[in-house]
Amino acid sequence: MTKALVILCGGKSSRMGTDKAFLPFGTDSLLNYQIKRFRSCFEHIYISVQDKQDKSFDYSAYCGCREIPDLYPGIGPIGGLYSCLMQIPEDIIYFNAVDTPFSSPELALDLCEELSEHPEYAICLLRNPAGEIQPLQGAYTKSVLPAVNELIQSKRYALRGIFDRFGPHIYETFHKEEQFFNMNNPYSYYLGLQMLAQKSPGSFPVQFTGTEKKCKIPALSFTAKSGTGKTTYLEKLIPLLKKQGLKIAVLKHDAHGFQMDKPGKDSYRLTQAGADHMILTSRDQTAAIFTHPAENPDLKFLMSKIKQVDFILTEGYKLENMPKIELLRKGYNETLTSNPENLLGVVCDFPFETDLPVFPLNEPGKIVPFLMQYIKEKPF
Repeated sequence: MTKALVILCGGKSSRMGTDKAFLPFGTDSLLNYQIKRFRSCFEHIYISVQDKQDKSFDYSAYCGCREIPDLYPGIGPIGGLYSCLMQIPEDIIYFNAVDTPFSSPELALDLCEELSEHPEYAICLLRNPAGEIQPLQGAYTKSVLPAVNELIQSKRYALRGIFDRFGPHIYETFHKEEQFFNMNNPYSYYLGLQMLAQKSPGSFPVQFTGTEKKCKIPALSFTAKSGTGKTTYLEKLIPLLKKQGLKIAVLKHDAHGFQMDKPGKDSYRLTQAGADHMILTSRDQTAAIFTHPAENPDLKFLMSKIKQVDFILTEGYKLENMPKIELLRKGYNETLTSNPENLLGVVCDFPFETDLPVFPLNEPGKIVPFLMQYIKEKPF
């Protein structure tokens, strides 16, 4: 079966304030950057666009790819999906938004191959680390076209209607968290440039890459499927590390968000008024609130803000490129999901076969000597 890539450029870019496709990224525009990345995996690449304001603009002349205009402008992603399925001759189409600059071309090709090898599947998609299906990072076959047309004709524009009809195949494999990073406002665009600078440091000044802010404090992440008991384990482990004379910092990632401030409080009112940074301080405690709507800040940036401690524990961040220990619990989560390249050990409450060190879940004291040796030998 033949395969093609569609780069979705049909969004309004209202939060960015300008067309994202033509933002500078690396040595070229974001659109051309994406095309160059995917060209090694896809011979046929198309550009999905809405009804263009500038009718004279020629995408083919600009980037060498045929544009696919929306046949039903203004109805959201389902309109672009239908238009591409109708107008593109290839059998399998992978859709990738222009503002996801670190998604993997190889993974995109894998999803297409999955559909090619399994004709019983009509759609192949990914889940992000929060477990959410990503409809605009996936492969579709022409078999979904009649159902998509039916939904549009009945004015049901939610992509969920397609998934309810076909039940997409979920491609369960390890992928980095940056796979799902997208740039939809100026803050995330700047963060994307910083991430690019870390991948190609020679192209950016040192003060931009943030290398001068690298955290020198030993750090280790404890990861697990939600509900396994990470917090309970760390709650027992931290006092044991404190007995070793260590000053401990904990950095916890909450995939569901949190509300630290309370409505009615002065700090809450000032944050709601538009303050991007809010610092609360008293004799015994100081708290800083950084506002960054809908974007996860860079982990190294956060860690660079931690000072005067001996050890940083992070809870979560299982897909980050940093050393980690994974927790497993019998009957709940018995399979490793962390990046194997930087997994240092396993904590579990059942016999587990691995070449890595294994520590008992209910006896956190058993891991303390290992951590003390790690702190001594392996700074972050």
